[in-house]
Amino acid sequence: MKQKALTCFALLLALTLALGCAAAEISVGKKDLAQNGELTQDVTNILFLLQDGETTQTLLVASINGKTGRSVMTSLDCELVVPVQDAQETALGAVYALGDEKSRGYLAVRTVNQLLGLNIGTYIALDVARLPELVEAVGALEMELSEQDAAALGLSAGENELDGEQALAYVRLDGQGGTRGYDALMQLLRQGMHSGNVMGLVGLGTKLLSSLDTNLNPLSAMTLVGAVQSGEDRRELSLPEEEQILSSDPLTADAGAMSARFSEEVYE
Repeated sequence: MKQKALTCFALLLALTLALGCAAAEISVGKKDLAQNGELTQDVTNILFLLQDGETTQTLLVASINGKTGRSVMTSLDCELVVPVQDAQETALGAVYALGDEKSRGYLAVRTVNQLLGLNIGTYIALDVARLPELVEAVGALEMELSEQDAAALGLSAGENELDGEQALAYVRLDGQGGTRGYDALMQLLRQGMHSGNVMGLVGLGTKLLSSLDTNLNPLSAMTLVGAVQSGEDRRELSLPEEEQILSSDPLTADAGAMSARFSEEVYE
């Protein structure tokens, strides 16, 4: 009887420990990013995540060539199941939430670096719920809307001034992928920089810092906006492409083929 009780206790303890390990958040630092040191430093790769609660709605690698000004915006399908170090295979849209509070962005960076063989060191994560107050800081978000986007928002195509709720509806048009969230954030920074209103820019900066999870410092943010503005050659890429997909449910793809396609578009 005593032996049976001890066995039950041992099984219960093992189960408790297993559950505790499964629920443990992953800790990642800036030294653990698995960066590819063989890539040219002319191109800066930045990971942008648009968060809607715990779910990543948009995951985008912004690649900017400092010499040519060319930028490539690569959208990664958030439903893509990928290997995650220290965890099981997970959809990209759920990776960010696996990290502890200080590690979430770094964990997402490491995962994408390992997936595509990149050297990303910087990330920006924006919670869309905070977007209306950021727009309020600059008055309105000035965006050029396509006919499709304008129709979805009940507006006219062309230049529009979006209020906070309209801006939120606009970035949520991304669904799975797209660059609207990134474009909106860059436009917010651009408007703040060019407003001529020092106090307004300070207010925007304060709200941005409280709204973003990022390791990008203010000076680097200004440099990023300047590079995006000056570049006339902008390209967009979505991964995985159809020929790279291995299965659709769950969505898996050939990481080597995706990495080669990324290199072709960004580095060649």
